[in-house]
Amino acid sequence: MRILALFFHFPPMSGGGPVVSFNIVNTIASLGHEVIVLVPDVTWNGKKYEPPMHKNLKVIRVKTPSKDNLKVAARRCAKSLKIEAERVCEKNQIDLIFTIFHPFHLVPNAAVSCAKKFGKPAIIKIDDAVYEKSHGLKSIQRRIEKYFNKKSLQGATEILVLNEQIKKTVSDFYKIPLEKISIMPNGIDLSFFTVKNSREQKIVFSGVMYHHRGLETLFDAIPKIVESLPDTKVTLLGEGPEMQKLQSIAIEKRISKNVDFKGWIDRVDIPNHLSSASIAIGPLQLTPTTEKSIPVKVLEYMASSLPIIAKTGSISDNVLKDGSNGYFIQDANELAEKAIKLLQDPALAEKMGNASRLMVQELSWENLLVSCLKKYEKNQ
Repeated sequence: MRILALFFHFPPMSGGGPVVSFNIVNTIASLGHEVIVLVPDVTWNGKKYEPPMHKNLKVIRVKTPSKDNLKVAARRCAKSLKIEAERVCEKNQIDLIFTIFHPFHLVPNAAVSCAKKFGKPAIIKIDDAVYEKSHGLKSIQRRIEKYFNKKSLQGATEILVLNEQIKKTVSDFYKIPLEKISIMPNGIDLSFFTVKNSREQKIVFSGVMYHHRGLETLFDAIPKIVESLPDTKVTLLGEGPEMQKLQSIAIEKRISKNVDFKGWIDRVDIPNHLSSASIAIGPLQLTPTTEKSIPVKVLEYMASSLPIIAKTGSISDNVLKDGSNGYFIQDANELAEKAIKLLQDPALAEKMGNASRLMVQELSWENLLVSCLKKYEKNQ
């Protein structure tokens, strides 16, 4: 098949969104399909993610208004993407249009509009379905965005969500028939991650330090952990708006010598950091963003054979089974208790880590995408 994909988050942007977008289309290309990707040509001043691309994958960067302001560009890029998508469809026999939905940008609107014009199926993958509650002028903006998002989703041929809970949320919030929504979790490239037999007495977190990650809970637990196990190290891979605040908390709690802020890490170096740890930290706060989610970083933890500790309800039961490959916790005291238990019992940590690796085998991108595309291949 020849597939047209429209994204807002894509390399050289870094972070979970661009990794997911790239892995999907690169895997589809490796399966023998031709993929044309349209992304807005925006200014990216952050750390760059520049993975090698398959020969079947072509990327077109589309001129976009307000390219230097990502928030504004996200809302203004739809028109130019739609024009370019139509141009591509006129010059190529496109079989399927694919896009990823986030509440704050209008890329799916362009994808669905083009699919309708040319009579092609449109698949929309949803990671973040809704915003957290807002007030004042921002709530008005949210209502406007919901109007456009609803039109996009209702016009899709198929909508892919991470789990049953998000399926219900999308159906209720955007008035989408349940039969149009399918479940497909995020996937992982298992070959990218390594497993080591020897582990350090180290707890690791990987990802952008946003408030909804709940890392303050971890920092409340660290004093109790190091009181029992003084040599414990807590390594944080990544940057973000909460980083300075967490550094101040570390000083205040006198745990700076036990906490290692690595900052941004080149993606090729992440597997080595994960494989040397003993425990991985998932979301520690329950919000609409984290509820029953399947974050890329959690799949990476699993691929690295790590037991996971996360706030109850914050990630899907598909990736964390309490007592099997990690623990759900309620607060900092329980986090400290479970972390100490795993660090004092390496055999238990290894057993849970092996369970993580076994569970994540089913979530390789290749397995997920072969199943997803099969129904559309039959129509060719």
